[in-house]
Amino acid sequence: MQNNGAKGRLGEDRASRFLASCGYRVLERNVRLPGGEIDAVCLDGETLVIVEVKLRDSRTFGAALAAVDARKRARMRAAAADYAQIVAPAAKLRFDVVALDGPRLVLHRNAFS
Repeated sequence: MQNNGAKGRLGEDRASRFLASCGYRVLERNVRLPGGEIDAVCLDGETLVIVEVKLRDSRTFGAALAAVDARKRARMRAAAADYAQIVAPAAKLRFDVVALDGPRLVLHRNAFS
């Protein structure tokens, strides 16, 4: 049985491959900043995309997308602000979520603002 860290890495690997197949350019993964951690930073055209990857093996604790609650979105916004300030202050930002519910993978573009 895999631990949560190993499952998370496998889920992030799968999500990164999927994002690349959708035309995203994956720039960085697992970026740690004072505001929080970003699972993946991508380019979709000229838009800088901050991607959260959520994995759920079962529905016991709800669907993967539901885990990206208001608190998580606030942390993502803070981390994105830190990242943009350092790397691309004028970049157009978007927040996407890759939800992995068991074997099912769904990309939620512009999941929140």
